[in-house]
Formats: sequence, structure tokens, C-alpha cells
Amino acid sequence: MAARLLAGSLLAGLLAACSSGKHPAAAVVEAYMQALVDKDEPRLTSLTCESFESDALLELDAFGMVKTHLEDLDCQADVSGKNDASVTCQGQIIATYGAEDQTFDLSDRTYQVKNQGGDWLVCGQ
Repeated sequence: MAARLLAGSLLAGLLAACSSGKHPAAAVVEAYMQALVDKDEPRLTSLTCESFESDALLELDAFGMVKTHLEDLDCQADVSGKNDASVTCQGQIIATYGAEDQTFDLSDRTYQVKNQGGDWLVCGQ
């Protein structure tokens, strides 16, 4: 039941992103980033290729003991075929360590996203 709800909410989010003109590859990276700052491991791994899962979990662990949130997230896809895209984002992850905020600029990253069986998944960076 929970898996169905998760899949339904993910699909609804991707459909909403598509209707607003955002490519599904960009929408899945935005969902990945939100799962990362929410520390939602099941959702994070559901958005990644199996080959990238361990890297995603390492990144999740790095933020595990700090408060995190996203600011000004906006991702754009550069589609290089019907099944491959590179996604770049603007915005930041703000991590609060005690009373100090540290900003991680997302514009330094490019995510490799693949369409696998109709699902766009984050497969590398």
C-alpha cells in the first residue's frame, strides 16, 4: 500500500511538472534533491538507477546529522536522445551545523538521467 502511495505521489509530481513545461528528467532531479534534503531514503533510491544508488546513499549520509533545506531549486534538462538527458540545476542546499549555515551551490553539478522502462532515473553526476 505504501509503495502504491509513493508511486502515485511521484507520478502526480512528475505529471504536474510536465504540465508546467518541465521535462520529466528535470522533474526527477528536483524530486531527488527534495528526497535528499528530506532524508527520505526509500524515495531517494526509487529515483536512482541501481548503479548510482550507493553514491546517492553516501550523499544522503553526508547530510544525515544536519538540518537541510533547498532554496531556489530550478532544474533544466538537455535531452540527448529519447532516453538520455543531462540535467543542471540552479539553487542551493542549505545545511545547518549547530548555529552555522553552510551553502552547497547546485549549479556545479550535472546529473545524468536515463529513461528506463518509462521511468526517468538519476544515474550519475
